[in-house]
Amino acid sequence: MYLIGPAAASFALCLLAMLALRPVAIAVDLIDRPGGRKSHIGDVPVVGGLGMLLGIILGLSLISLPGNIAGTLLGASVVLVVVGLVDDRFDVPPWIRLLAQSTAALFLIFSAGAAIDGLGVFFGRDVYLEGTASIVFTVLAVVAAVNAFNMLDGMDGLAGALAMVSLAGLAYVAYLVGSTAALAVAVILMGAVAAFLVSNLPLRSTQHVRCFMGDSGSTLLGFMLAWLCIAIPAGPGAAVSPVTILWIVAIPLFEMFWTVIRRSIRGIPPFRSDQGHLHHRAQQAGIDVLGTFILFVVAAVLFAVIGVTIDRLDVDDAWSLGLLVLCGALFIRLMYSPALLRRIVPRAFQPLQATAPD
Repeated sequence: MYLIGPAAASFALCLLAMLALRPVAIAVDLIDRPGGRKSHIGDVPVVGGLGMLLGIILGLSLISLPGNIAGTLLGASVVLVVVGLVDDRFDVPPWIRLLAQSTAALFLIFSAGAAIDGLGVFFGRDVYLEGTASIVFTVLAVVAAVNAFNMLDGMDGLAGALAMVSLAGLAYVAYLVGSTAALAVAVILMGAVAAFLVSNLPLRSTQHVRCFMGDSGSTLLGFMLAWLCIAIPAGPGAAVSPVTILWIVAIPLFEMFWTVIRRSIRGIPPFRSDQGHLHHRAQQAGIDVLGTFILFVVAAVLFAVIGVTIDRLDVDDAWSLGLLVLCGALFIRLMYSPALLRRIVPRAFQPLQATAPD
């Protein structure tokens, strides 16, 4: 109950900040225009990331977190959002974004002690990482999480809604295992993301206050979720498996891995944008934006529920990870099966002309 106030404050400030920043964004040309890969209608202010950051800062200032957690999270987040805003306005080279993301990850490791050292129990044996291996793996994981949400931010409401599903799942698991710091951060983040979704859901009622999160917002969400994914399994008693956490962020995980694989196969740099993301495939099958949105959110909830259930049943991580990989492969295959997709999704969400062959 004590988190309702901070979460509500985060929601309120984020919402007010986005409304107040809209004319500022227009004045400094911080807007997203349609054209090329972008098919949205009209110029849209890119203020969601900054609005969420301000809400999160207020929310975290109203609670007490142990050690350097709050200062580390907010300090790194400010840097990432600033770099993201510059990228949203001027297009920053990928190596600068990677440098900022890697620096933020190292800040997490050495300032907040957030490092991945346990990978789970496979066939009855604990698998650990130590020293340099732990540091390198943690940096790679944080950078992957940041870019996973950036890859999902190509359709109204999708990245924010999937972040909400992941945050709800992580908050639930944090509550189960007694990780109070992670629970508090997750709930406050949910307040800010909920406010952002007020202006970004794929609904007619949101069009007059519409804004995008931009790279600043997707970077912020990916980074904060990365910390939660690291902190919860390392919390009191380590009562939750790291593989369970992967189930809770399954769709961002699938998107990131598949994007890297398919671009590498085609000889395309991993960070070059295209129209081949999984949500694009659904739309190319004739599913509209709202139908694609609902499909992905339902799938994300289903994967999270499966993961938590498997964890509660104390299934070995090897089997859980194998099932996760299988589900990922099937989900990706579904996105490349237009005819099957159209049979699954109600016809009310299929007004678009399919452009992908059956």
